[in-house]
Amino acid sequence: MYILNNRVYINVQISMNDCAKIIEMAGENNGMVTASSVSKAGLQRRALAECVAAGRLSKGARGVYFLSGQLEDEFAIWQHTYSQGIFSGSTALYLLKKTDRIPYSLYMTFPKGYNVSAAKQNGIKCKIVVAERYDLGVQDVLSPYGNVVRCYNIERTLCDIVRGDDVQSMNHAFKEYARSDAKDIALLMHYARILHVEKRVRNYMEILL
Repeated sequence: MYILNNRVYINVQISMNDCAKIIEMAGENNGMVTASSVSKAGLQRRALAECVAAGRLSKGARGVYFLSGQLEDEFAIWQHTYSQGIFSGSTALYLLKKTDRIPYSLYMTFPKGYNVSAAKQNGIKCKIVVAERYDLGVQDVLSPYGNVVRCYNIERTLCDIVRGDDVQSMNHAFKEYARSDAKDIALLMHYARILHVEKRVRNYMEILL
């Protein structure tokens, strides 16, 4: 009985130590920590539940936790949950700081064959593309909370939204791009040809330039 109690005591101590380390990890990562990162650090995953029970962490989604009182980063949550998803369309414009309109819905693009049922149930607007278009123009950006997520670059995003219904956002994005010193017209037209929107993009750019 003493040995059993001693083991319990040791396990509690280990768990408490792991919890402290997890809180430290979250503090170093903009207040967010994931179950996978805890495992990679060699810590016990059950310590996450104990941190939640102690009021030190809150659960944002499956496998994603935030420091208590920390605003949950919706972009980071869904990026972790749907790692093959790439933020696109109006969501990419927001992440690229090409619009100050906070997205009402989040848009993500997935490769053909990926099951998007769960993402749709969680309110994600999903787009499916073939493999050769999926990786076109992907880049890492920081969410408004400082976490790394993936979205399409501005050239790819312009090609994606040129067929959209949000004419106001599209016009603003093209005008801002035309005025930018960082624009890459050759890359934009290269993407436009691959995505079969060359004529539309060219018409916009000829008017603006």
